[in-house]
Amino acid sequence: MPQRGSALPATRSRASAVRQRGIPGIAAATVGTGPLVNLSDQDRQLFRRFGYGPAEPIVSTHIQHAIEQWAVRTPDTVAVEHLDQRISYRQLDQQADRLAARLIADGVRPGDRVGVFMRRSIPMVVGILATLKAGAAYVPQHAGVATEAHLRHVTDTAGVRIVLTSTETVGELPHLPGRVLIAVDELLTEPLADSAYPVVPAGPTSPDDGCYVLFTSGTTGRPNGVTVTHRNVCNLLLTAPGDLGIQPGWRVGQILNIAFDMAAWEILGCLSHGGTLVVRGRDIAATVETVDVVVATPSVLGTVDPDRCRLVKVVAVAGEPCPRELADRWARQAVFYNGCGPTETTIVNTMHRHDPASGRLTIGRPTPNNTVYVLDADRRPCPIGEVGEMWAGGDCVSVGYLGDAELTGQRYVPDPFLGGGRMMFRTRDLGRWTPDGELEHLGRTDDQVKVRGFRVELDSVSAVLESVPGCRRAATIKVDDRTLVSFVAPATVDPTAARDAVARTLPYYCVPERVHALGALPVTDRGKIDKTALRRSLDHPAEPDHPVSPDLPAPSDLPAPPPWPRRIFSHPRLMPYHRLAALVLVGNLALLYYALTTGGWWRAADGGLANLSYVALANVALAVVIRQQYVINLLFWLATRAPTRWPLRVRWGLGKVYHFGGLHVGGALAGTAWFAGYVAELTRQALADRAVTAVLVLSYLLVALLLALVATALPPVRGRRHDLFERVHRFGGWAALIILWAQTVLVVDGARDGTPLAAALLGSPTLWTLALLTVSVALPWLRLRRVPVQVDRPSNHVALLTFGHTTPFAGSSTAISRRPLLEWHSFANVPAPGARGFRLTVSRAGDWTGALIDDPPNRIWVKGITTAGVANIETLFTRVVYVATGSGIGPVLPHLLAGKVPAHLVWSTRSPRTTYGDELVDEILRVQPDATIWDTARRGKPDMVALAYQAWRATGAEAVICIANQKLTRQVVHGLERRGIPAYGAIWDS
Repeated sequence: MPQRGSALPATRSRASAVRQRGIPGIAAATVGTGPLVNLSDQDRQLFRRFGYGPAEPIVSTHIQHAIEQWAVRTPDTVAVEHLDQRISYRQLDQQADRLAARLIADGVRPGDRVGVFMRRSIPMVVGILATLKAGAAYVPQHAGVATEAHLRHVTDTAGVRIVLTSTETVGELPHLPGRVLIAVDELLTEPLADSAYPVVPAGPTSPDDGCYVLFTSGTTGRPNGVTVTHRNVCNLLLTAPGDLGIQPGWRVGQILNIAFDMAAWEILGCLSHGGTLVVRGRDIAATVETVDVVVATPSVLGTVDPDRCRLVKVVAVAGEPCPRELADRWARQAVFYNGCGPTETTIVNTMHRHDPASGRLTIGRPTPNNTVYVLDADRRPCPIGEVGEMWAGGDCVSVGYLGDAELTGQRYVPDPFLGGGRMMFRTRDLGRWTPDGELEHLGRTDDQVKVRGFRVELDSVSAVLESVPGCRRAATIKVDDRTLVSFVAPATVDPTAARDAVARTLPYYCVPERVHALGALPVTDRGKIDKTALRRSLDHPAEPDHPVSPDLPAPSDLPAPPPWPRRIFSHPRLMPYHRLAALVLVGNLALLYYALTTGGWWRAADGGLANLSYVALANVALAVVIRQQYVINLLFWLATRAPTRWPLRVRWGLGKVYHFGGLHVGGALAGTAWFAGYVAELTRQALADRAVTAVLVLSYLLVALLLALVATALPPVRGRRHDLFERVHRFGGWAALIILWAQTVLVVDGARDGTPLAAALLGSPTLWTLALLTVSVALPWLRLRRVPVQVDRPSNHVALLTFGHTTPFAGSSTAISRRPLLEWHSFANVPAPGARGFRLTVSRAGDWTGALIDDPPNRIWVKGITTAGVANIETLFTRVVYVATGSGIGPVLPHLLAGKVPAHLVWSTRSPRTTYGDELVDEILRVQPDATIWDTARRGKPDMVALAYQAWRATGAEAVICIANQKLTRQVVHGLERRGIPAYGAIWDS
């Protein structure tokens, strides 16, 4: 490897070498008349002119060298940005050197392959660059998306010995015997033995060594591993237009699955030109709105509104046919490239800069140092303008399939036009040359089917459908020898008009029998239309793999909130929870005013101590008892007795019964304040009497404990340190209760005036209040037991716990623990209708749930009784919409299964079948065949307020119940309530 200061001269010398070897292969190629014997003289000339890309020099032979130079030229420029994390080019280079040294120490040698099984992150980029620096090819897979079977196939086929991962994803990987797993983020935080970063030995010397290995779906029924070389990659990324004009400091989005070859275009293309790689979080649109360059499939790009992406300068799409309407919209405000090329020809081997005024959208011309041939079935050139199969030649052609010489021999054949031992690749794409030398993509040979004896190009049918006004995407599949079925999106497209458009344009045998209008077409994890899912939806109409989600209404379609005075009480600060807390506090303030004026407490002989203690204890009793499980269930039962014929406004208010936690907060704050007043008065008297009593000491301890309880319950503390909050409340609460008993006995004993202590205690209201508190606290623990549990793991993200010791009611929750004195976690019960037992759905959301999923128990602790949850209010309404995200489906599912109230489900989650298993998804679809399931892995994160509003409006529901995380629940509930829609969701106050 060259020294850091000599990066640029080295690249110039490498360019000279490439100019002498690679470029003349195309620039000086001559084609004899033999291969072109069937062409006219004019077509022979056009064959060369159209089919040969320009000969261009390449400034680097290895892509990592092109990246390393920026650590010298612009060391402090941000190289990678992910959410709120950033890393400069100097830091990226240093960290990659450090990891590369570790790889080499672990035995990685030039020509080896290293797995990068991670999620999008800065360590992921460090891992890629380090692998290249070590002389190996990286094998990327998106952890959490790829199945265990696929990851095993990848590691076995690619001969991967070392896998780079992270502490976040290592638990999601399958057991890989004999492989070394390195958590990149953990390694990079370990201290170095000295301050110098290690010097990485020289990497590969040949540009024909592997850069990365990608696994394509192929046509063999199993993924094929394709090795793409440094020559292949540099040829595209370091020449125009494949360099996308990226300049130092430009922001380039990284939004695609890293196992997709276009992700290499994003990552390596950005870093080799000094740009800032912006690695997305869950929201694709939020990233695209902030970048200069976007690389995407048309399906992914179609989820983003160009009007909100005014910063974007360059857009490049490939991977599937691009609708003309989509290209026109983006090309009006940015440079728009439409490209084509399979993984085997290095991302794309043709590109076209689209002009909306041109009247057509093509895939352009061959990129530099590459060739494209349109050949017939005998591999002879087609006359210009005739349809044939596209073959690719030149520096784009990869070396073949790993471990599959037979398939390699079928798809990679000697190039008779370039000669010299060069190879060409059969793309299986159909196309033809236009008169001005551009390529029209006309589908794929595997999309060429026979219907009623006639040959039909399925993509041609879809292209006509996409020309229908309002149609954004279309796909067509063959059902049998006589039937085609098409799908169009969005759902507003008129299926009859779409079918009529095909009938007017194409022969009768091309007309689909049915056209289904969907909200959006399902896409694969690589962003392409998922025809398998579409076919499965026809095979099992009641149980589609992913029910198609509707289009979201635009923000302007949502009703505007009413004027501020009319929606003042819908503000989160004035929700019933806070109003109940304020009511308790105001009541106590009124009592304090009474005590200071007409009450005359401080004129009493004891200075009002007895009254202060009674009021303080009454408030504490309110705070404790309102949280008691039996009381909670009683409150829900009383609130839900209202019939649905009552006015909606009344039922809307009753549905807020779960806001009773406000009474808990008000009582706890007021009780603490009254006890502080009690201690102050007791201290005043002690100072006057110059005597320190045991009651005074206990009172100080009590107030200290109460203040600790209040402090740890503050939302900022409780949110960040929930374990601390839980333990302080458990052990501090028990200690406070013991102190109260001791204090009561001492006070009663000191004031009994000869009355027997037992009689005095029985006559004290304080004793009976304490007895109520003690019973409330003890009751759940009296039902503590360790019960058998069966744990199933549909994925590394979720565990399904099945119990048989009881059958709870739908909508209740159960608290479970592995260490009952230290921590408890509540989950929604999912009882099976008509069967004994129930399930809990536990998703990975922290250390405790992660440990339970990774190391499942066969017995676990439970305590107390099952407790009613928010969704129990459903019976107040004639119809509801359930909005759930991720594992929020757990609390919702029992209500769907019970079917007491007509409901519609809106569930947003990542890869539902992969994450939660077929059994759970099928169970949902059996009772909710029209459920809206939004796959965030395929479509990005939706606007849940818009999605919930659309479902509410479409179904005629009276209310929306949201089960999601704290932030999203607040957004949905507030977003709907301020528009006058009854909405409910958890409070997160315990």
